[in-house]
Amino acid sequence: MPQYIRHLLISLLAVALAACGNSSNSEISAGGGSSAASCASPLAPEVQQHTVVSNLPNSYDQARTDDATESPTTTFFVAVHLPERCPDDRFPVVIEAHGYSGSRDSVPDEDGSVDPNKEHFPAIDELFAGLSRHGYVGISYEQRGHGESIPDNGGGYARVIDPEAETQDGIALLDWIATNADMFFVQTDESSGIPNDFVVGTLGYSYGGGYQFPLALLDERIDAIVPNGTWHSLINSLLPGDAMKNGFVGLLCLLADTGGVVNTPSVARMCELMGPDSVDAGSIRTRQDLIDALTPEGYTEDEVVELFNRHVRHFELRNDRMEPWCTPGDTGCTSTGEAFVARPVPMLMLQGNRDVLFNLTEAYWDWDFYNRISGGSVPVSVLTTEGGHMNPLANQVEGTANCGALIGVDLVRAWFDFHLKGEDSAAYQSIPPVCISVADTVDAHNATPAGLILDDFPVGSQTGIGGVPARLETLTVDVPTTATDAIFVPIITITGDNQVLAGVPSMESITVTDTDAGDLLDVTAVAYFGTGIQRGGELILVDDQLTALVEGTHTSNPNLENDEYLLPGIGEQLQDGDQVGLLFYQRHVQYSAILSASSAGGATGLVGFVGGVELPPVASALDPATGAVNSPNPYQVDAIGVELPIIDLSTHPVATISQ
Repeated sequence: MPQYIRHLLISLLAVALAACGNSSNSEISAGGGSSAASCASPLAPEVQQHTVVSNLPNSYDQARTDDATESPTTTFFVAVHLPERCPDDRFPVVIEAHGYSGSRDSVPDEDGSVDPNKEHFPAIDELFAGLSRHGYVGISYEQRGHGESIPDNGGGYARVIDPEAETQDGIALLDWIATNADMFFVQTDESSGIPNDFVVGTLGYSYGGGYQFPLALLDERIDAIVPNGTWHSLINSLLPGDAMKNGFVGLLCLLADTGGVVNTPSVARMCELMGPDSVDAGSIRTRQDLIDALTPEGYTEDEVVELFNRHVRHFELRNDRMEPWCTPGDTGCTSTGEAFVARPVPMLMLQGNRDVLFNLTEAYWDWDFYNRISGGSVPVSVLTTEGGHMNPLANQVEGTANCGALIGVDLVRAWFDFHLKGEDSAAYQSIPPVCISVADTVDAHNATPAGLILDDFPVGSQTGIGGVPARLETLTVDVPTTATDAIFVPIITITGDNQVLAGVPSMESITVTDTDAGDLLDVTAVAYFGTGIQRGGELILVDDQLTALVEGTHTSNPNLENDEYLLPGIGEQLQDGDQVGLLFYQRHVQYSAILSASSAGGATGLVGFVGGVELPPVASALDPATGAVNSPNPYQVDAIGVELPIIDLSTHPVATISQ
């Protein structure tokens, strides 16, 4: 019986017994364990350190890695957070993994509480660190190439959540937990029919969100997942529209260097080319530029693309095409050749509106896929926040993990309490299918919280009851070399104060044309654009969301094989007189290389923190102080069927604002 159904039945039985007046002598423990042990001399909470060995090689690229550090197995390091416990207690497990450049969480929280005003990603760290105070065994582990799990210690080379490497390590971790269930007071589940089963959920953000999807899809022991701020297709995240997201790619490479990530050689070489110490980073603007830089060094396009293209979208396509998820016989491939069938699992996803690495449309694609494969058999929810991956060079400051009045960390714990313990609560019942943060973009981390509660995720123009049709049949805009400010193309003027822009904008087709006469610049044209609002004399790039698209005609997002071209999702409350449309830029800080002091001739800017890590000072190549030469980028855009998701709260049958 699926964990979700079993726990629901136990929860309903507990409610029925309480209604019959039997709660005093008929206590039911659906998940085992609680925050208070019941014996006279319980063991004190503690954190234990362990190592786990995965029977897979630590290097998948022996031709390019160091012979001295190659190993036929991979060792990774684990911290086990044990609650206060009695000999007969058994607890559900929550597994957490770190973000890129991070390490395992070995420090327990003293009281298990989290400040609801804490920034999103740090709040998730604190939430995990306090789970042992709420009747959970918390297990935090270091993925290949991170923390102590590096080749010098028998650990592996990071492969960006390769399902044939990192995911297999995760399965080895599940096996290890099951083998040591009694030692760690883990609640096993012998009734499920699944070998070595126990009650377990997963947690983490960014890289620690990315590991959860393939692990849950490939191992049926996972009972619930809570990914935060992560991707659907990593190649789309880093190369939207086949244009390099130079700003955040440079920050990620700086994070790798600061955090000591040992990447697989092809990723390491990419960071040498794209990182802040590379004077040539600004010249790699497109996917083709990257391939052209790597090919002479012996890296193939297939090899590079495979690392960034084998995540949720990969599994979705294999499911839809009834194909194996991997090639039998490959190292780490557990398929025997049968068609892959995606397994639904209860998912609560938190994603940042202003996350400029993994935007809301990434979350929409994941939410839509899980809804489709579940067919309503398990709950699937997405809450958007004002947190996530911020680019400090774009003056971004991270907000909380909340969606309006819905406190994200409280709902995450309620999600685990229900799906892992069978404990229902008002907090769990308050989790909607969709909540989109619609706090103001301007000074968003300090803006009044507001969340739009919906039962569906709006995409394109909304034409039903409560929808506000917002479609422009054709759009043409020319961005010349002289353009220093954004060019605004209006689509709709707002009347009244009850309208909200929330969801995913779309286009039927879009053509980007290079207008460099005679091709004197010898660079590929790239359109940089996003949803904008003209409010009085001010132009607002909604939620700081910008995407890019290389020259050519596109009817879908490159590399995704989807049915329409989707822009980054957004959320904003509108005002009477607002003009809503698209903003086009010749260049933008999000897609501009970053430079260190050495590569910028000594000029630096203040970076601050990214993903909780303090970074050395760097500057955007667009900063005149760096002395960088930025090639002009003239282009023309012609689009058909441009649509914006706008609803009217006064007439919509379901939508409400949570504040």
